[in-house]
Amino acid sequence: MNLDKLLEYTENLKEEIAEIKLHSDDVRHSFFGLFYTNIYDYYIGKASYRLAEFIGNGDVKFTERVYPFNIHAQRLFEIQDFDLLSVGYHGNLNRNIIFGVWTSFELSISLIFEHLATENDLEIIIKKLNSKVIKAIANLEEQEKNIIMDNLKKSSFIPLLRKFNFLVKRKTNCYSGDLKEDREFLNFAVKLRNCMIHSNGIYHGNEYYYKFGEEEFRFVDKQMFMQKGPNNKDVYLDIAIRLKGIFKNLMNCVSEIDYLEYPDDGQNIA
Repeated sequence: MNLDKLLEYTENLKEEIAEIKLHSDDVRHSFFGLFYTNIYDYYIGKASYRLAEFIGNGDVKFTERVYPFNIHAQRLFEIQDFDLLSVGYHGNLNRNIIFGVWTSFELSISLIFEHLATENDLEIIIKKLNSKVIKAIANLEEQEKNIIMDNLKKSSFIPLLRKFNFLVKRKTNCYSGDLKEDREFLNFAVKLRNCMIHSNGIYHGNEYYYKFGEEEFRFVDKQMFMQKGPNNKDVYLDIAIRLKGIFKNLMNCVSEIDYLEYPDDGQNIA
């Protein structure tokens, strides 16, 4: 996506957020506000790189008043002069947009899940996640089983995809997207996010392949994840946009929530 299209996309996002009929502090509204800030930061990063190219080519002139800044400007246009710096710069933009959008997506889904899931819902999910443990304690006294179950409730990690599945299954045909494809995309996004943020690109787990548009991703245990295709720069923006689309598809499944406050300082996100 070129800069003009990216700028246009940020402007359209502002209009879309303004039309959301939710309190500005609502978790769902705040997700879109946070998404906008992540896209805007990505846009500023790309615009700064283009400015560095103009400076490096001598197309930007410095007046006498700002000439002392020239030494810092030289550092700025170094980015586009050296491949190592350029690759690192764009790689950082990619990591930031994946980390930022995924974090707000995951938090928003979790907050909605915690709001809607009953004690009975949690017990069913936790029993499924710990089926081997539940089977092993089947013959224990009821009191002992209750103690173990209480500990499982406190310590069990519920994966994001489980929370997502719970939300979309609550109502018949509430989800407005392709549920099968979006589930698989989230499975991919979790692996990509963990590689990029937690292990410097190294994947740990069963071998996995995913094709996103024309871009191919392969994950092999204890190896750097592999990416192949013509769109290796903009694909991370496209991944972020897909996450936003999935969240929007989910909105009808949780429409009965009147207001769910985002846990911040009470200031508007957008």
